[in-house]
Amino acid sequence: MRDSNIELLRIVSMMLIILFHFSVHGPWPADGVLAADVAVGVLAFGGKLGVNCFVLITGYFMTRSSVRMASVARVVLETWFYSWGLLILFAVAQPELVTQARLEKAALPLVSGEYWFITNFVALMVVSPFLNLLFDRLSRRGKSRLAAIGFVTISVLPTLTTFNPLGSDLLWFFYLYLVGGWIRELMEGAEGGDTLAIALARDGGDGAAADRDAAWAKTAGASGALAWLDPARLTLRMGGRPMAVASILISWAAIAAICCAQAWFGFDRVNAQYPVWQYMIPTFLASTGMLVAFARLAMAPSRTVNNLAKCALGVYLIHDNPFVRAWLWPHFAAVYALGPAAIIGASLLAAVGVYAFGAAVDSLRIALLEKPLFRWLNSRFGDQLARADHWFATMGK
Repeated sequence: MRDSNIELLRIVSMMLIILFHFSVHGPWPADGVLAADVAVGVLAFGGKLGVNCFVLITGYFMTRSSVRMASVARVVLETWFYSWGLLILFAVAQPELVTQARLEKAALPLVSGEYWFITNFVALMVVSPFLNLLFDRLSRRGKSRLAAIGFVTISVLPTLTTFNPLGSDLLWFFYLYLVGGWIRELMEGAEGGDTLAIALARDGGDGAAADRDAAWAKTAGASGALAWLDPARLTLRMGGRPMAVASILISWAAIAAICCAQAWFGFDRVNAQYPVWQYMIPTFLASTGMLVAFARLAMAPSRTVNNLAKCALGVYLIHDNPFVRAWLWPHFAAVYALGPAAIIGASLLAAVGVYAFGAAVDSLRIALLEKPLFRWLNSRFGDQLARADHWFATMGK
């Protein structure tokens, strides 16, 4: 059975993404009330945080395994199913929403940018054997240095300067994938008796802080100054929950500050969504903190959680479909006038409702279409699929 604590993180991450879409796609007035604008802006914090968590989880597991052809096919077929299915549904029910631009994107969802996450995620799955080869060949010191160099070049510098010369969603996914695997290796080192990892991973107790500091000094001495900029080690040193909470609070404060600066001083260098992008320091460290916190969460296996998490991708494909997006979010226009509390309350209800509806629909798709289809594919093309899996497993060797 899947690790229900990590599967719960998938669910939480998707709900954060829904809150982000509520914020950025809602029909909010351009010259609204400051308090309401801050509430709308704060809700955007979780979108890229959720995306980061999904990719970190992928690396957490897949650096120890290899991609399977059936997994890639599931993602591709599911994307086509929802893109084409919703196109047909809206062409019949609300044809005015089927514009030329949306029609073109829906026809070729994997290459048109309709679902940017899916396009990059499928590419990540295909390239993962080479990333695994890199991960396996690097020493612990090399992994720490790679994590630190990546953190400085594609997170710290863009955060501080707004300039991101290496800005690429796919490159960022590659980096997150490797960091996810590195976090797991450090945590398993603690479980396996690695004294440095034990001290860095310790949550609390007598002498915990002193042990972490001593271990940190030894680690820095072994790996050089860059060890102090390794986000995996930083997260384990601080603790997953404290890192996640502190980073989220910093992100909220930055959003509120930008909203106030825009309203009071006409500040226009960056918009209020700038602090929430995936490579921003607070967003990135919040995601590493959440992965560590949920990985440590003591939780009994739960079939309900695992089944709900299995539908997370379907929930994304349904609610962020361009036709659904254009239909769904205008329904919440009235809550803006009711103030910040109503905006936040409505967003939470939307997150739960959208996930519940999407999971119900996707559960039917899995039961009625996906499972029968893949049973048939395995019975007819099992040998070919096995050879494809072997090809993926040995691609980077």
